[in-house]
Amino acid sequence: RPIVRAAAAAITAATAGGGWDNDEVVSRAPHADKLRPYVGASQIQTIPSADGSYLIYTIRASAIDDKALMQQVTSDELCDFFIYTKEVNAAVANARTRQTGRLVCVVTANDLTGINLFGAADFRTALSAASKATASLYPSTAGPTILLNLPPLLGALVKLFTPLFPKAVLERLRFETGPLKGVDDLSLLLRSASGPEREQFLADIHATLALGQS
Repeated sequence: RPIVRAAAAAITAATAGGGWDNDEVVSRAPHADKLRPYVGASQIQTIPSADGSYLIYTIRASAIDDKALMQQVTSDELCDFFIYTKEVNAAVANARTRQTGRLVCVVTANDLTGINLFGAADFRTALSAASKATASLYPSTAGPTILLNLPPLLGALVKLFTPLFPKAVLERLRFETGPLKGVDDLSLLLRSASGPEREQFLADIHATLALGQS
């Protein structure tokens, strides 16, 4: 499949220098020329945990100008992009599993700070379609999903419907308020930013996962 081939080529290029060049991954994403002005390090990050035992895929949808973005791409094109990011994450997680001999999964941290509940409908459609597709494509690397900083209205709705969720979904779902609240831009999580935000975020996610296992 083209997305799988593109992700494999991106990882090869990103690691060619012995480290990780994320520009190689971004430039090879489906429809990258249309997406780059709207989706980047300030909106989406994937970083390893402090001990390397899992990856954290973090997205802040409110930082994406969804209406402007959806004037440039179709829902299917955006869905392809999100599937590509999950393919890259899964491939990296699997490589780390082979290297370390222990299962490395991908934890999803969905930061809902400032989310617009009435944003572009086709943007939400693309997110939903990508989520459904990747759930079946990458079950072996799927770790817990953490919903961060739910707005009051959305939080109330989630509490109302949570008892109706399947047990398998509930076992992987976490809720937390606080992590990333003081982080204005997700690019501050980059190692190159050299600030305290990355270490604090990693500690917060670790604590949330540990609490869920207790």
